Amino acid sequence: MKKESQSKVYRLRSIGRALAFQALHQLELNPTGVPDWETELDLYDETADAALTDPDRRTALEFAKKLYDGVVFRKVEVDAALNNAFDTQRTLARTMLVDRSILRLAAYEMLYVKTPKPVVISQAMELGKKFGDVGSAAFLNGVLDHLDKKDEPQADDESSAS
Repeated sequence: MKKESQSKVYRLRSIGRALAFQALHQLELNPTGVPDWETELDLYDETADAALTDPDRRTALEFAKKLYDGVVFRKVEVDAALNNAFDTQRTLARTMLVDRSILRLAAYEMLYVKTPKPVVISQAMELGKKFGDVGSAAFLNGVLDHLDKKDEPQADDESSAS
């Protein structure tokens, strides 16, 4: 039963990450826009294998909003950490929009939510495969693997479940 519960949490967090990514991507395209969380979740739910229950919907939305708000609030710090992770010829500003949104989401989660690095990288790569370009997953993996954590930021949340 415990394994099933962990799998459910993992699935709901994956859905939350996808929703947060989409909202961050929309924010890049329309800085004055406000995410319509319910509509986004409804669209996601229509393509899912199993429909979400109301409590599961709330859990996924809560996680998505937490990630989105955290990235927006900590954007300067997240961008600085990501720019330090690039090689000398690349910056976040010169990164494709989809990859940039995924990187910000993943960096925030790694640095402030304290989700284990392998989980964050795996989830970022999945988002890259689904929404990015052909080489997005490998690019995201490389950058996130080099994310400098010498200056450990203080966690916004103490939970570290995936």
